[in-house]
Amino acid sequence: MNGAQQILAFLKSKGVEHVFGYPGGSVLVLYDEIHKAEFPHILTRHEQGAAHAAEGYAKATGKVGVCIATSGPGATNLVTGLADANMDSVPVLAIAGNAATSAIGTDAFQEADINGITLPITKNNYLVKRADDLLPIFEEAWALTTEGRPGPVLVCVPKDVLAAPVTEKATQEAKAALVRHRPPMRRSASAVKEVVEVLAKAQRPLLMAGGGIVHSPGASDLLRKLVSQASFPVITTLMGKGTVSEDEPSCLGMCGMHGFPQANIALGKCDVLLAVGCRFSDRITGDPKHFNAKRRFIIHVDIDPAEIGKSIRTDIPIEDDAADFFQNLLAEMDRVGFQPGWSAWNQELAALTVKYRKRLAAMAENRSDAQPRGEGWDRGGAGKLSPKYVIKALADRTARQEPIVVTDVGQHQMFTAQHFPIHSPRHWITSGGLGTMGFGLPAAVGAAVACPDQLVLLFVGDGGFQMTLQELGVIQDLKLNVKIVVMDNACLGMVRQWQELFYSQRYSESLLMNNPDFVMVAAAYGIAGGRAENPEELAAQYDKALATKGPYLIHAVLDGNENVYPIIPPGKQSTDMIIPGDE
Repeated sequence: MNGAQQILAFLKSKGVEHVFGYPGGSVLVLYDEIHKAEFPHILTRHEQGAAHAAEGYAKATGKVGVCIATSGPGATNLVTGLADANMDSVPVLAIAGNAATSAIGTDAFQEADINGITLPITKNNYLVKRADDLLPIFEEAWALTTEGRPGPVLVCVPKDVLAAPVTEKATQEAKAALVRHRPPMRRSASAVKEVVEVLAKAQRPLLMAGGGIVHSPGASDLLRKLVSQASFPVITTLMGKGTVSEDEPSCLGMCGMHGFPQANIALGKCDVLLAVGCRFSDRITGDPKHFNAKRRFIIHVDIDPAEIGKSIRTDIPIEDDAADFFQNLLAEMDRVGFQPGWSAWNQELAALTVKYRKRLAAMAENRSDAQPRGEGWDRGGAGKLSPKYVIKALADRTARQEPIVVTDVGQHQMFTAQHFPIHSPRHWITSGGLGTMGFGLPAAVGAAVACPDQLVLLFVGDGGFQMTLQELGVIQDLKLNVKIVVMDNACLGMVRQWQELFYSQRYSESLLMNNPDFVMVAAAYGIAGGRAENPEELAAQYDKALATKGPYLIHAVLDGNENVYPIIPPGKQSTDMIIPGDE
């Protein structure tokens, strides 16, 4: 077989069911073999869409997402998706073409140093120079995507290597691939005794659940058992939504810059913080200097040692998989007959939760609490749809279906995180660390391909939607069951909000006053849709969307003056919140 056939044989051996990609000159040999083998390939409309679709597929299933691009601009178009996958720990295998090996480094047509470009944003990358090296390199690359902290790996294959024959000897010896060596982890088995001793003395403990729990098989179930048995109050990061059902009494919800007040207050007042599978990003902590100044005991569990102590002081560092940690912790608690002693703390948090959930529900009513702000900008007023109401109304209608909820990035992302409860892992797909506008639509493609029998809901802003709307072509081609809600507030909402609050209402280049009719855009791709400007129209559109087999787009015209609360101002700590209604 040639190099291209070897790659396809490898992917088949790993059980790959879907590949997302876009052809070009340097990978035509590979695409010719894809055609001959009838390999399951999905043509996206842009290479960035292929990378984000692979992310959506991986996030929805836990499997490796695979994407393909040609050399030069094709490969560089993968960069944003790879950086996004790297920040959110998503297992993605990217295959990029290149100029012939003899031409590399000569500025050949469509040549770019994709290995140098992606080195900081991948777990590793490879340039294959001999066809006989393909199998061992792909084996190692595949293992790296899921080994330890998951993440993206890129393999660059020059076009002559794709066409070159692979010798039988190389195939037989491929099992002797390089064995990676790493120092031993500090496993939780040796640390849980100390953890239990600290928890036994705690008066106000708190568990912070991050996205690492989603990535760890079985960790979410073990976390739920711990929360139930020990009445352990728990908050989640943005990426940790769904690790614990948001209906669980002990769950205070999402913390951070736009998290729930009760979660942030608990984070500020706790005396012991058990953080599992999270990075302590600036959106969680605010200013690390202030966060570290708080007198709280911090236990940090993460599979990536580089994240432990990176910005936050840690008293007990544990490098381990989340599921292993929870299993060992539960076993130690059973061994010592652990009895929680923080009922007063739970009662205090329960009262806060009731207070702020009532306020949150009131904010999601069909009304705007916003006022016109600044000359030249007034998208508010009576009759305009509140973004909170748009999201909550669809959450209520689909609660029994437990849909996969996908968002793009911006205000609508935070509104969705606040007003759309998630009860299971891998039902919440968003761009957290990189905050990539344009992520939502192609990620929804990947999620819908991965889970064809599940309802996929996409909330996307008018700005981010116009970055990757060409992927509507994929949705229509495959008749994917994706319901798209375009949140049209005629501005870059989060940018506009920050300009209002921190830049004296100078709305510099953040207003989108000439948006297209998104229903007509959808119709141009053959996708049904409708417009909603008031609650009655919105209800009718939701009825149509949920009754339609396949894709449907709703153009929701919003009050553009609404802000996402709470807000942690820049340079402050997580307890310095701006919350409407608080004295």
